[in-house]
Amino acid sequence: MKSDFSETTTTTETPKRLLDGIHSPADIKALREQDLPQLAQEVREELIRVLSQTGGHLGPNLGVVELTIALHRVFNTPKDRFVMDVSHQGYVHKLFTGRLDRFSTMRQFGGLNGFLLRTENTKR
Repeated sequence: MKSDFSETTTTTETPKRLLDGIHSPADIKALREQDLPQLAQEVREELIRVLSQTGGHLGPNLGVVELTIALHRVFNTPKDRFVMDVSHQGYVHKLFTGRLDRFSTMRQFGGLNGFLLRTENTKR
């Protein structure tokens, strides 16, 4: 006997992270101000996820998340240049300049360098 009740399948789609939409500093400028805390949290989660596997400079980068977001919102990179006192505070900058897809290769053979290298990306 066929039932009149039809099953509906609901798929719960994981919401896309804001971080996944950041490919250049212009993408940060386009975000709404109220979305910036969420972006900062996503960046911290990505730093912890990757660096717990590959090693690297976690503390200095966790400390500059909001600073790096602010720098990219206010200044016009690459025309305006950043000078960081230590290069290993640059992981967040790498995430914001088109290197998210390679971030899990941080400090691995053939992967991203643990320090800032202009040759890694043209979206400075």
